[in-house]
Amino acid sequence: MIRKRATTLMAVLALLAAIIGTNFIPIPKVNAASLIHDDFESGLNGWGPRGPETVELTTEEAHSGISCIKVSDRTGTWNGPMADKTDLLSLGETYTLGVYIKFVGNSYPNQQNFSLQLQFNNGAEDVYTNLKTSTVNKGVWTLLEGQLTVPLDAQDVQIYVETEYKDSPSDQDLMDFYIDDFTATPANLPEIETDIPSLKDVFAGYFRVGGAASASELAPRPSKDLILKHYNSLTLGNELKPDSVLDYNATISYMEDNPGDQVNPQVSLRLAKTQLDFARDNNIPVRGHTLVWHNQTPDWFFKEDFSQEDSAPWASKEVMLQRLENYIKNVMETIETEYPTVNFYAWDVVNEAVDPNTSTGMRNPGSNYKTSGNSLWMQTVGRDFIVKSFEYAREYAPADCKLFYNDYNEYEDRKRDFIVDILTELKSKNLVDGMGMQSHWTMDYPNLNMVETSIRKYNELGLEIQLTELDIKNPDNNSSALNRQAERYKQFITKIIDLKNEGMNITALVFWGVTDSTSWLGGYPLLFDGKYKAKPAFYSIVDNVPVLPTPTIKYGDVNGDGAFDSLDISLMKKYILKQISSFPSPDAKVAADVDGNGLIDTLDLIFMKRYILNIIDVFPVENI
Repeated sequence: MIRKRATTLMAVLALLAAIIGTNFIPIPKVNAASLIHDDFESGLNGWGPRGPETVELTTEEAHSGISCIKVSDRTGTWNGPMADKTDLLSLGETYTLGVYIKFVGNSYPNQQNFSLQLQFNNGAEDVYTNLKTSTVNKGVWTLLEGQLTVPLDAQDVQIYVETEYKDSPSDQDLMDFYIDDFTATPANLPEIETDIPSLKDVFAGYFRVGGAASASELAPRPSKDLILKHYNSLTLGNELKPDSVLDYNATISYMEDNPGDQVNPQVSLRLAKTQLDFARDNNIPVRGHTLVWHNQTPDWFFKEDFSQEDSAPWASKEVMLQRLENYIKNVMETIETEYPTVNFYAWDVVNEAVDPNTSTGMRNPGSNYKTSGNSLWMQTVGRDFIVKSFEYAREYAPADCKLFYNDYNEYEDRKRDFIVDILTELKSKNLVDGMGMQSHWTMDYPNLNMVETSIRKYNELGLEIQLTELDIKNPDNNSSALNRQAERYKQFITKIIDLKNEGMNITALVFWGVTDSTSWLGGYPLLFDGKYKAKPAFYSIVDNVPVLPTPTIKYGDVNGDGAFDSLDISLMKKYILKQISSFPSPDAKVAADVDGNGLIDTLDLIFMKRYILNIIDVFPVENI
């Protein structure tokens, strides 16, 4: 084991210094984290079982040397070897972790998926992150390798190996297996390309351009650099979804302190800290995703007394509507309290409610965790949950935050028609501002006519249109496949630009992920490869977007009449007091930010008053 060898070397050098009688100073100790190598030749190196399984040294197999770890007597897929690396991994540093895995046995099929996992405590609860899942072939040592940036708030950092999770595991899923040669080394992270065009500049004048990132995606330094260079919007990949913000322990504690009150679910932004701190510190607007969804919402949220028992009954419609209101209210108030300067410019209020394969167009009632695709909102509330979600979001969200319905396959005729029915009802009640078209594409589907027709349909409703989760699935990275993908992106973006120029109210384009290596799709679906380098798809976009003339902004002119006067100040007061939710001028959000800090607030109003009273003769933004 290399750590032990390094310590031995230090002792030898110290002894040598004593023998020769000089002031010889041993070489500085290398950071232990750069030398983690558990080869299991002299012991378990701190590895042990996660549950009732057996984790022991064996010489039955070995990737190197003569021994390794054997895992047996497993009763769940999560049973596997685990080691505490808290004292060896540096907070905030990015590592490449690897472990060799092997399984044997005539009773097992030839392949099994294994996962390398991280577990840590964020100060309130344990967090679990998949670092890598790969297929292991029987009888062959296979390297399972993933990258990890240790969160700054991590405690009790554990690394473990398990077979891929299954609700009802088979004998194969509970197989014996071996691990050997675990390593953890600081990653040699690449630099982003600083001499290429910035996407947010390329699309300036057309619409906002953003990127989505989970906390682990955003954590490495080059990911942050890439976001800052290219995007003026950030979407959190998972950390604002219901299962991330709902706090079960706090909810139960609240209910115990307030007997009889089972309608006030408590929330926490702990899991969103990485992205929201980053957005706050860099003045990047955030697209909230997502408030109400059939997926990634825990079943206990829908149970009487928030019970986690399978046999517990579902809560009544009346109770669930109160929970829904308080949940949305608590999310909005917590964000306002903890991140008052972060601009949430949009929220996906309801996500993926439509199922075109049912007669009603709505998802079947039931637990999504029992039957994938079912909705407990339909089980407990029924279709009314959509309107109610938007009612509560309209009441509690910031006045200038746009509210969206968001869905996938939103360009298919039957599904689109169901979505249009929902949007029409919401629009008639002034509850919705936009349609989120997820835009997960393949290389061959959908065709551009389908996309154009759907954009026109949504635009006819008087809604903003945002393409919220764009990627183009591509399993190959040979030059032919990458060039074909580039042509696909070019055709798509050209169509979107043409529709924007025609007058379609397209206001944002968001790419779903940072680089190919962390994409949820796998393969090579994005504009940047795993080394943060621009792909042909990137250049197919930036080389074909017509440059618009830079508009002339009259600072202070929030009503768009070409002048700054007392009418603008009056309008600004109403906006600050939330008596109005928007300005009549399309350039007002730029014009209103007269101090140039990226926010529209009372400081801007103060500078406007000083300007009109001739106390100052230029706005601060004009000197930036």
